[in-house]
Amino acid sequence: MVLNFFLYICAHNLYNLKMKYIIIPHPEKIRQLPFYFAVEEYVACHYTDDDYFMGWRVAPTVMLGRNQLIENEVNIDYCKANNIDIFRRKSGGGCIYSDLGCIQFSYISYTDHVNEAFVQYMRGMADVLRSLGVEAQLSGRNDILVDGRKVSGSAFYALRGRSVLHNSLLYDTQLDHLEQSLTPSREKLQSKGVASVSQRVNNVAPHVKLSVEEFMDYVRHYMCGDEVLELTDDDLRGIAEIEKTLADDDFVYGNNPKYSIVRKHRFEGVGTLEARVELKNNTIVKMNLMGDYFLLGDIDLGLLNRLRGVALSREAVAEALVGVDLSAIVRGLTLKQFLRLLFGREPHVMKPEWLKIDLTSKKSTTETAKILAGHHMNTICTDGLCPNRAECWMARTATLMIGGNICTRKCRFCNTPTGRPAPLDCAEPRHVAETVKALGLRYAVITSVDRDDLPDHGAAHWVKTIEEVKSLNPDTKIEVLIPDFMGRANLVQMVMATRPHVAGHNMETVRRLTPSVRSVARYERSLGVLSEIARCGIAAKTGFMVGLGETREEVLELMDDILGTGCRRLTIGQYLQPTAAHLPVSAYITPQQFAEYKNIALAKGFEHVESGPLVRSSYHAAEGA
Repeated sequence: MVLNFFLYICAHNLYNLKMKYIIIPHPEKIRQLPFYFAVEEYVACHYTDDDYFMGWRVAPTVMLGRNQLIENEVNIDYCKANNIDIFRRKSGGGCIYSDLGCIQFSYISYTDHVNEAFVQYMRGMADVLRSLGVEAQLSGRNDILVDGRKVSGSAFYALRGRSVLHNSLLYDTQLDHLEQSLTPSREKLQSKGVASVSQRVNNVAPHVKLSVEEFMDYVRHYMCGDEVLELTDDDLRGIAEIEKTLADDDFVYGNNPKYSIVRKHRFEGVGTLEARVELKNNTIVKMNLMGDYFLLGDIDLGLLNRLRGVALSREAVAEALVGVDLSAIVRGLTLKQFLRLLFGREPHVMKPEWLKIDLTSKKSTTETAKILAGHHMNTICTDGLCPNRAECWMARTATLMIGGNICTRKCRFCNTPTGRPAPLDCAEPRHVAETVKALGLRYAVITSVDRDDLPDHGAAHWVKTIEEVKSLNPDTKIEVLIPDFMGRANLVQMVMATRPHVAGHNMETVRRLTPSVRSVARYERSLGVLSEIARCGIAAKTGFMVGLGETREEVLELMDDILGTGCRRLTIGQYLQPTAAHLPVSAYITPQQFAEYKNIALAKGFEHVESGPLVRSSYHAAEGA
């Protein structure tokens, strides 16, 4: 009854617009936004005897103005994740979001005077809302406000003496989607494109006791009464031809204007770099590199020209520069630094639940810590931020570290302090032996920092330590984790002559990543150390990390290379970034993948494999011995 009463009033209070309402065949069919734009254009060109009007809705869609820059207006990632379409219209104005709660009205007028069309139409729409008791106010010529918030906006374009006006009305729109989809995820870009000015918005539905369908029917009769234009199937075929061009990527993205970004950063040993990148549809059109850097080679031929036509993404730029030695073009510049300049720090990978551990101190862990401190012992448990230290200390085990606590190398994965070490402590071997005895260890694991400052790289100190431990703890098995001794086989042989139960030397990572992960060590040199251990008749052991960016194929190749040395004991663990200054985690490998790696390694011929997110070199060492 209420709706019928309103319709009766509307039929007698037309704003003298005298329009015909466009009836589209097969209204049950789901159509995308370009279809309705095509209807506007088709009617404007083929029906010129009157003014026409229609209301329509679409699934979630972002609608760009004719000259707007997509990257400056749209959160593209959010739209993709939430199945929100992106299309462009022929009219100007700002970018809007529309869904089934947002009503689009199209007004096609015979007048070619744009100001007259806007004033006439927008007054009519404001009167529609007022007739329903909504305090609607015109704002300028384009917008309608309710309670000071924007509920409606319009855009216009001219076509062959006809005026086509779009009007978007927020009736029951998902405002969270509106806010997220129209909020760019990057900074505003330098562009000739038009940028929107965001305003506070609101829905009309809370002010009106009508469903969206009832409201659309109300507006139809208010604006047009019973006057209609019924499109035919022949009309639909003509509309479909126009729709193809409006839905084509060339129209949506081809009209995207060129724009530019500026990235600036200072790198130690390189200088200040400022990249000015001209883009179109996120593809590099032209790049210039400014700054106080020292030029060594042809920067245009060697670097900048290679990036023309390349998508502006970390992966695409990295692929385009494979095999290019940037340091031969700009002194000291690495590919990683260049990518850092363009894209910032590599995105942080969130730590999954299976890597969250309990480091709560218990009585037994405290006792172990006191014994270690009382004997002035360094441990890799603490220096290496080992995630298993609480578990191991509760079991009265620890990996003792000799040679001091300062390493001469600076590997990008390791938390051990680096610098110029103090002279060797001649009392340290005895302290190690006493610590092993105090802890009551049946299986002792000993490692060391690298001592490249010493003529024998610390080999003699290793020998003395092992001998002292054996002397004071004759029933204790000893596992050693040795450095590479710069590949000197005679030094490896000297340590192996003490006959440790197991001798390990870690590969740490796959062949390709070794130069960027390890500071001095070499892949082939480490394989050589394992081969020498095996030749000495000692059980050889090694370990490596995953999650640094290696591929599955590279991991399997590493396993084969290790087996080729005679080594049959293996540990595989997740790389964990110690501090922000260290290499970032590329990926967290799942427990299932670790289990698969273990099965593969055993099938290949390894005799003992520890593989898991928290596994470290000496984790459960005694179990494999």
